[in-house]
This record gives sequence, structure tokens and C-alpha cells, in this order.
Amino acid sequence: MQKEVIVFLVVIAILFSLFYQASSAKAISISDQAIPIATLIVGLLIILKGIFEFKEYERAVVLRLGRYSRTVGPGWVWIVPIFERFITVDLRVQTLDTAPQEVQTKDDVRLKVDIVSFIRVTNPKKVVLEVRNLNNAIIKLLQGEIRLTIGKMDLDEVIEETEEINEHLFAKLREVEDAWGFNVLRVELETIELPPSLVEARTKAREAKEFKEKAETEASARQVALEILDKAASKLSDKTMTYLYLDALKRVSEGRSNKIIFPLELSRLASNIANSLPGDKKESPNFEQILEGLKKAYLEKQKDALEKKT
Repeated sequence: MQKEVIVFLVVIAILFSLFYQASSAKAISISDQAIPIATLIVGLLIILKGIFEFKEYERAVVLRLGRYSRTVGPGWVWIVPIFERFITVDLRVQTLDTAPQEVQTKDDVRLKVDIVSFIRVTNPKKVVLEVRNLNNAIIKLLQGEIRLTIGKMDLDEVIEETEEINEHLFAKLREVEDAWGFNVLRVELETIELPPSLVEARTKAREAKEFKEKAETEASARQVALEILDKAASKLSDKTMTYLYLDALKRVSEGRSNKIIFPLELSRLASNIANSLPGDKKESPNFEQILEGLKKAYLEKQKDALEKKT
């Protein structure tokens, strides 16, 4: 119920009481009762005017004639009118977000940083009497400290040591929290904004590094594959290599292209095949028989390999 409603009901009750007394006591005139009744009404109004309500999370620092008197709340509290006044303090957790400010690192890079902190008032008396504006004082302290801290660090250190910077700012607020009457819960760098040109340069450098690592990985994988292939090829005979070469040419001929360009080493391959054939070497070779023989040998090798695996 609002204070104005209470005052109105009390005044109505007093008037009703006066009307009832005037009608029942004929011996006493209304003029004789006017002065004490008016005094009573004024006194009641003054008393009711000094009643204030403070919520559970509010406290009031009362000043009497300009000097500290007491800290009151929560609930209904009577403040002496004219002689006393009060200042309300909120005890809930407050979030202080500093506006982005420009700072310069040790290597002359200009950054924009934004700091957020969480505090809670623990001593309303100190908050009112020891500091003029608590929130503004905390923000100014953080802004000055972040300029000094980042000014002693390189850009890479600022990016890599964000947690250390947060801990340093937290420790600085802990140094003044008892004197100012609050408790700091958390402090952190919310954003670190780099210059656009620097962002573009770092992006290109990162892309170049990723491309280099990818190329090195592919080259390493190719090298391993070639070493394995070289190790396997060293154990193959000339006849096996000759067959594999012809089989590769056969696979190429089965594709969409109807034309095969043979390399110059084909003459050496033909000579090896001719030397491996029985009978008179001067007779013209039958290439169909050669392919069939090679095919048969290839299938036998595959069969032997499968039997060895099982």
C-alpha cells in the first residue's frame, strides 16, 4: 500500500472521529475543539510523511543535519522530516561495462579494448561517504590500469595473455574494495579490436602458413609413397616389370582414347620380351600369344599372392 493512500485513510478516520464526537457531546462546542484537533492532524501528517519503505535489496544511509546517523533498511523506516535525509544504496550485483577505449601496445599497435566487471556493495556507509560515484570511480580505475598494462606488452603478448591481464585487473580492484565498501566478483577483457589493416595482414599470414603446412604434408606423403613403391619394385624381376608395363598400356587402350603413344623405351621392352621367348628368335613374334601368356602369368601371380595372404 502506498504512503499517500495510508495518509488519506488516516485523515478520513480522524475527520470521522471528530464528527462523531461533535454530534454526541453537545456540551462541548466545536470551536473549543478546533485547535487541538488541527494540531493532532498536523502531527499525524508529519509522522506519516517520515515513513519510507526500503526493499530487501536496498539500504538507506541516513544523514542528520549533514552528519552520518545510521544505516537503515529493509522494510518501513521512519526518517525525521526536515532534520534527516537519506541516500539509497542497491546491494544487488552490478555490471559495469566500460566504453571501448584506444590503447597503444609496446610495439606501437593501437587497439580498442572493452572491459566488463561485476561488483556488489557490501558497506553502504563507505560507498556513500568514501567515494563520490562508485561506478564511475571503478571504471576510471580500470581504464587507467589497462592503459598502463597493455603499454608494457607487445601485441602477441596481449592476445596470448588475456587471462593474465584479467587477473591483474581483478587484483587492482581488490586493493580498493575494502576502502570503497564493495566486493569485486569478476573482471575480464570483453573485446580486443585490432586495426583493419593488421587484421588483413594477420589473415594472409595465417593462410600462407596453412598452405605451407598443407604442401609439406602432401610432399611428405608423396615421399613415403615413392619410398614404398621403390622398395616394392626392387624385389620384382625384369619379366614382372615388363608384364606390368604392358598391362598398364593395355588398360590405357581400353579407355576412351583410341590412340596410344608408346615411349622410346618400348624397343628395350620388346627386346626383353623377345629374349624371354622360346624357339627361333628370328621368327616374327605372335603378340596375341605374348599377351595371353603375360595375362596367364599375371593371374597366377595374383592367385599365389592371395594364397599367401590366407
